[in-house]
Amino acid sequence: MSTEKERREFELADRLHSAAIHLLRRLRIQDLASGIGPAKLSALSVLVFSGRTITLDELAAAEQVKNPTMSRLIAAMEREHLVKITPAKEDARSILITPTQRGRVLLLA
Repeated sequence: MSTEKERREFELADRLHSAAIHLLRRLRIQDLASGIGPAKLSALSVLVFSGRTITLDELAAAEQVKNPTMSRLIAAMEREHLVKITPAKEDARSILITPTQRGRVLLLA
């Protein structure tokens, strides 16, 4: 038999779960309205909210994908003027990624 405390904790967990589901549904609708897709939005959010320029390796790690996958995604985002890519000065094989003003505005909208 459960205690009163356990019952309240279960009810709280149930309400939190329900709220999270509703929030995710609303966010999915907003993501679709942006027209750029969830993978690009997720990468863009890492770039915008980090507040700094990020390497491809760091972004791939943050998004839990392999570098070639992130490289393709970033190339597409550059074509859409959502990010700016510059070569890293310390390592010619590495690139630095910065969100553009357009990318910031789109994400924050």
